[in-house]
Amino acid sequence: MHFDLITTDPALQPLVSDYEVPTVEPLPVSSWVAASVLQKSVRRGDIIFGLRAAATLLKSDPAKLWRRLAGIVFEDVGLGDLDCVRLVMAASGKSVRQQHGGEWPVAARVVTRMCEARKCRATDDMFLTISHHHELDELRASQEGADLSEHLSRIRERGALLGLAGAALNASGVRWTGRVEGKAADAGATFAAMREAGVEHDIVALAEQGFRRTREALPLLLPLLTLALPSGVLPAQDDEFPPVVIGPSGIPTYCYDAFSWEGKSALSRFLKRNTRTGRWLRRYFPAERRLTVLAGGLFRIEGGLVRQRVEWPCAMTLRWLADSGYHNMKLSDPAGFLDMIRADLPTIDMERANVR
Repeated sequence: MHFDLITTDPALQPLVSDYEVPTVEPLPVSSWVAASVLQKSVRRGDIIFGLRAAATLLKSDPAKLWRRLAGIVFEDVGLGDLDCVRLVMAASGKSVRQQHGGEWPVAARVVTRMCEARKCRATDDMFLTISHHHELDELRASQEGADLSEHLSRIRERGALLGLAGAALNASGVRWTGRVEGKAADAGATFAAMREAGVEHDIVALAEQGFRRTREALPLLLPLLTLALPSGVLPAQDDEFPPVVIGPSGIPTYCYDAFSWEGKSALSRFLKRNTRTGRWLRRYFPAERRLTVLAGGLFRIEGGLVRQRVEWPCAMTLRWLADSGYHNMKLSDPAGFLDMIRADLPTIDMERANVR
């Protein structure tokens, strides 16, 4: 099936180019696993698995598909390809999809475009850093006592980036670990303060649209990151991926993370094994935190890896901070803990390959 339409909106141009709409088989997995396959496929540029995951969600829960795509594009594409972000935001409107061939033709084109896009995960790395890094405990505590006007002033004054991030999260009222219940918040005023701070208005408008679609934190952080973004075309490079293991169901084991029952069960079984990672977690973390810390570390060394990662100083620093501080502990060798998980990946994959 071909679609060759006309539009005056540049954001929608990928939807009107001559495009062969693929026919794919949905995956034999739950919607939670399908959502994981979708996001990992976008990160890794795996169009076939991405399309199959999208078809699965479109069949079982179409609204969830479009919510996830809106969340993924701010988390994994972001400043790597703002035109791709604009496309996803435009395609999030049901009337737009109806005008451009319907749900599957638009979903297929959007997912393909997201897989092909250059990636920037700086929004998520900044969110993890401001939310959890132990060296920012004092900053978080100080911002808890500030009121809305103080947060907005901080944004307008363009202070240090992580301070801006905390101010924007607190001022907007979005759900995050540092949120103080009962405090006045105003998301509209937060975006207005970004405009007053000199952030490009079209980027603020794009982020505001993403926030309305998702009600998540990451769209709030994208405009602030542009304050540290170098001019010109940024270099991009693939991350180094561990070997891919395909389970009996045909699904790559890296798709089974702690956001699905299947992945959580596999990681829980791994924690009962006598491995170096398991022993370390039992020594330093209470039982109720071990799965979360393991899942976070697994994300840092496997699940969050991308192809075509744009490289620029601020993004690289934020990635390092997220790697070393996502668990909110002061470790003498945070990279050593991630190396432990890497060494135990074959054992983790044994458990994930047993998922049915």
